[in-house]
Amino acid sequence: MRRLFQRLAARLEPVLQSDTEFIEQAYRQVLGRVADQSGMNHYRRVLREGMSRTAVILEMAHSEEFTSKLTKGSVLLPNLRAQHPDRYRQEIDRTNGNMVPVFDVKDSGDYDWLERAILQNGYYEQPGVWTLGVDVDKRVIAEIIGSFAPSRPIEMGCAAGAVLDCLDDLGIAGEGIEISAMAIERATPRVRPRIHAGDLLTLDLGSDYDLAFGLDIFEHLNPNRLGEYIHRLAAITRPDAWLFVNVPAFGADAVFGTVFPVYLASWEPDAAAGRRFATIHVDDRGYPIHGHLVWADSAWWVRQFEAHGFARDVEIERELHRKYDKYMESRSPARRAFYVFGKTKDADRRAAVIARIKRPSAALSST
Repeated sequence: MRRLFQRLAARLEPVLQSDTEFIEQAYRQVLGRVADQSGMNHYRRVLREGMSRTAVILEMAHSEEFTSKLTKGSVLLPNLRAQHPDRYRQEIDRTNGNMVPVFDVKDSGDYDWLERAILQNGYYEQPGVWTLGVDVDKRVIAEIIGSFAPSRPIEMGCAAGAVLDCLDDLGIAGEGIEISAMAIERATPRVRPRIHAGDLLTLDLGSDYDLAFGLDIFEHLNPNRLGEYIHRLAAITRPDAWLFVNVPAFGADAVFGTVFPVYLASWEPDAAAGRRFATIHVDDRGYPIHGHLVWADSAWWVRQFEAHGFARDVEIERELHRKYDKYMESRSPARRAFYVFGKTKDADRRAAVIARIKRPSAALSST
């Protein structure tokens, strides 16, 4: 197998001139998908630091995503582009000059159609859609959540419960919500009983959670019902609860800067008008990249949560960035696009959280 991937790297080497082109083709050849921004940033960095292209191929081949594809295989998803050819076109990615497939949303029914296609065709059951195991990233997130000293936290879209496992190690018994049966099956026995299988809008949950968090989940929701989900989170959390959110927010933000550039020109008029983007980047078969249905800039995202009583706490955010940005920039750049919201403003509670953030990091000491 090693020789096979060495030959693949040798074949790609003379054909492709830039690291970006090499990474894009490596993703397609090894993982069978479009490169995500986080992965692109990671492999650009390691190539700059001297890692060979053969070593990049071998690293991909040893990833959980690739080994999952070998052990389970993937079901070939139906081609959506053939069903609505009028909605699909090509646009230039301004970060690399390449043409990428996009879907133009004409009305709210398009979001319903895309969501049905994702769910009915088992998009989220495909190996490699997410990383399910415990890693440093999950430990860092658990440590961040632990800074709020929650007594009953709940994670929306918890996958296999890796962060919940890490919270258990910190003495915090969290709960999760997940729609994927495949992901829940992969959960460890200690956290699986605390994962609620189903949709937040229909699950029978209590109303005394003191912290809710979602990592790369809100962008997967149907925009037609995003407000319902945020309203439901407000309903199941206490009046003094915290909310931690990590989303791919495009454009510049006053706290975390630019993590995801506005790489399509068609997004600019929507951002200027305060709208979510009506153009969605899709894969070769017409599915939104990673299943993301919501594409928007940072200001738009903040307004969605604040409209339901969650006020952004930039002081806590800045303290978290001071502590974790160096790690995130090198290991998980997409994580830097996060927000902390509070349902109430309490200077003493904020000070207590910041004091805990300033403690030495056990998670970072293992990197």
